[in-house]
Amino acid sequence: MTANLTAPEEKHEGWRQSSTCRAVEDCGKAAGREYGLAEAKASTLARLLNVQAKHKFGGADAFGRETLDGLAEAFAGELLEGLADRLLDAVNWTSWLQGVVVPPKAPGLPEYTKDLEMDFEKSGPSIDTHALAGMPGGKQGIIHLRIQKWYQPNLDGHLFEESLKIERKFGKMPIVAVVLMWPPADGPGMTGRYEQLDDKKKVKRVFKYTIRRAWEMDPEEATKSIGTMLLAPLTKDSRQRMPEIVQMIKTNLDRLQANAETRANVWDAVYWSMGLICGLEESHSALGDVLPIIHNSHHYLSAKGHGFVAAYTAAQREEGPLTTARDLILRQGARRFGASPAAEAMIAATTSLEELERVSLRVLTAVDWEAMMAKV
Repeated sequence: MTANLTAPEEKHEGWRQSSTCRAVEDCGKAAGREYGLAEAKASTLARLLNVQAKHKFGGADAFGRETLDGLAEAFAGELLEGLADRLLDAVNWTSWLQGVVVPPKAPGLPEYTKDLEMDFEKSGPSIDTHALAGMPGGKQGIIHLRIQKWYQPNLDGHLFEESLKIERKFGKMPIVAVVLMWPPADGPGMTGRYEQLDDKKKVKRVFKYTIRRAWEMDPEEATKSIGTMLLAPLTKDSRQRMPEIVQMIKTNLDRLQANAETRANVWDAVYWSMGLICGLEESHSALGDVLPIIHNSHHYLSAKGHGFVAAYTAAQREEGPLTTARDLILRQGARRFGASPAAEAMIAATTSLEELERVSLRVLTAVDWEAMMAKV
């Protein structure tokens, strides 16, 4: 049997049941959030400081706006925070921005976030392949191999209907073999047999298919075929043999003369499967020199990119602007009036960016915290 697939203290669903896939997604999310917060902080500070400066100095300034925009594009958050402090004592645009040097623009979004393939469909419960195969007597048969990822309560009937379609098209029923990836894919709806009944509820036709359970297979069996290599990490006693299994896959990919695209697809699938059995460090240790292939694969980078974009969007549109506006108010207010736990609590509870922007203007003219926060 396989090892525990999920830590008892944390329950995951779908893709995130695999430790390796969680790591890919979380790596993208961490990078996306960091980038989004940096961009939001700089752009929000530049915008609010421009409004404050126009209010304090009595009008706009083309050079001043250009400087602030340049700092925003450079993600120069620390320089902008310094300008927030200097603004309280500055008398005009020139004195306020004197000596400011705009750094180069910040790097753009990572390449792996571009041209992402968006999949809005729920992941299917299986991986299906069909192939022609030689049969005894020189005849050809159709083989349907189905690798079942998730449980389907009506699989018997579903496979029968799919096989009837093949029969109508090619004149013969396929030979159907189902391999269950892991125990959650198993259940009472998978019996290997389906009885088609007539109008009188009598058995009209019996449809049979083969069921194999990956966790009952030996690694040697699973690694022989490209179609079943992704199951190798899920086979019997696999956790103890994982480095050996990786070497078996490498050997058989060479034996089968697999091309680069096939190898990348196999290792992507193996990486996902391995994460259902092993922790991240354990998986990476077993993979060894194969890991760079996975890290540079299309599917790995796409998954990382989706995580990046999701976290970046949330940080850039929501978390970043609110946090930056609150920090600006507290920074300037504390310099003018000293610390105020009550004001900090009120500002932390304010979720309207528009309201925070109005408060940021009152920082410059209010006589104390109470006057500044009176309308919040």
